Amino acid sequence: MSFQQGLSGLNSSTKQLDTIGNNVANANTVGFKQSQTHFADRFAVALTGASSVQSGTGSKVAAISQEFTQGNITNTNNPMDHAISGQGFFRLIDQNGAILYSRNGQFHVDKNGFMANNQGHQISGYMADPATGIINTAQPVPLQISTADLVPKQTSNLAAGGVPIGVGLNLDSRATFPVGLTQGNVTGSAVAGLTINATNDQMTVTVDGVLSGTIAIPNATYMTSAGLASAVQTAVNADPTLVAAGKSVMVSADATGAITIKSGTAGTGSTVAVANVGADTTVANLLGAAPVTTAGAGAFNLLDPSTYNNSTSITVYDSLGSSHVASLYFQKSSTNSWQTFLSLDNSMLPAAGTPLTTLTFDTLGKLVAPVAAPPFGLGQVTSSAFTPFGAAPMTLAFDFSQSSQFGGNFGVNSMTQDGYTSGRLNGFSTGSDGIILGRYSNGQSRALGQMLLANFTSPHGLQPVGNNEWVESAASGGPLLGTPGTSSLGVLQSSSVEDSNVDLTAELVNMITAQRIYQANAQTIKAQDQVLQTLVNLR
Repeated sequence: MSFQQGLSGLNSSTKQLDTIGNNVANANTVGFKQSQTHFADRFAVALTGASSVQSGTGSKVAAISQEFTQGNITNTNNPMDHAISGQGFFRLIDQNGAILYSRNGQFHVDKNGFMANNQGHQISGYMADPATGIINTAQPVPLQISTADLVPKQTSNLAAGGVPIGVGLNLDSRATFPVGLTQGNVTGSAVAGLTINATNDQMTVTVDGVLSGTIAIPNATYMTSAGLASAVQTAVNADPTLVAAGKSVMVSADATGAITIKSGTAGTGSTVAVANVGADTTVANLLGAAPVTTAGAGAFNLLDPSTYNNSTSITVYDSLGSSHVASLYFQKSSTNSWQTFLSLDNSMLPAAGTPLTTLTFDTLGKLVAPVAAPPFGLGQVTSSAFTPFGAAPMTLAFDFSQSSQFGGNFGVNSMTQDGYTSGRLNGFSTGSDGIILGRYSNGQSRALGQMLLANFTSPHGLQPVGNNEWVESAASGGPLLGTPGTSSLGVLQSSSVEDSNVDLTAELVNMITAQRIYQANAQTIKAQDQVLQTLVNLR
């Protein structure tokens, strides 16, 4: 008689129940991998040819194998939680420098800024250069989140090999010339200037956008140039329309007969006519038979919108990260040309009334000038230097190459510059490739580091050490390191965790089966006991 078969069956069923109980206990453990009990039968060593009559000596547990199948991924509200979708393990370093591996992605930032799990084991990865955000993949190190301020970056310029301020806009080809009379501007009916009808000694003047009525000029015969100027000034300033609007002009003439008109007493004036003043000087023969206008758009005043057509602004930054408002003003100066003025914090560069450049377009509306010498190119210009308070001297470079002059409304399509002020870390997130991207208060973002994963030729050979962690063994082979999404490694999902892969329903069914098998093995022992008892009772 032998109780060996039944006893081995009891032992095997007990091991299976232990395994099932461990699976059920960890059904809610993040990253847990269920185990299965593998059985093998037992045979005594048999003589050759005698195996056909062996009944076997029972069963044994061949192995308890963990199943590394993918668990469900559940979203959380913690950006430090990470789930691996696919193959791979997080690489961890404990307090003694030992390397461990885990599928549990419940991490936090410790007091020293290191990313760690609940056991204080730090996650491995690659750190990034704090200034450039370039990741150094030379050696895995514990990942540390730097909370230092992001250093400001000065708006770059062409002279230093940087990127100019990109200006992409459309200037309306249908726009008329500015009409304001400021600092010497006199505007006429169609172009900048003073219009005089010389056929009947009459004229009209537009002052700051206010058009006068028809002004009669006294017969200028035998008048000197100074007398003619005085007569024109008196007649214009007596016009009821201009008087009602509070507008006036100053008219003067020099020895050459050049007549100059100003708005009130301001400005340098605009010359409207030059002729020899003699005994037979009249308005008609002084200016000619046709109406005469002063040439050019006239002076510019950033505080007077009537002296320019359009404007736009962009914020730039100095070496300390202080912001400055750079404003561009566009004044149509001829059919296909636009004088462009620049102000910084409402101060003109390079000087008051001096344009930064003149943009010239062809008949197709494409920019043809300015053209700078290499290394600059079409539409690229640089301002004069200036020194912000406490910061390094700087210049502003502009690239107007993407600008146009079409028959459409004025519009800014793009305004770009590469400077920014200092910023504080507001938060961070992890991409599917494991790159930890920091978000700063100045709107910038920088890579802080990159998490890495490890895989094994035989994950089933890993040695479990508790806390949802494993260590490599001879059976698992060495780790294959890489970043998420490369080779056979899975990708990461932040604000998520991987659930246990335990199928609780299946485990409960397996528990019932194991219990029945245990009972059946107990019955075999009971039957063997009864047989033995019968033999003992024989007389």
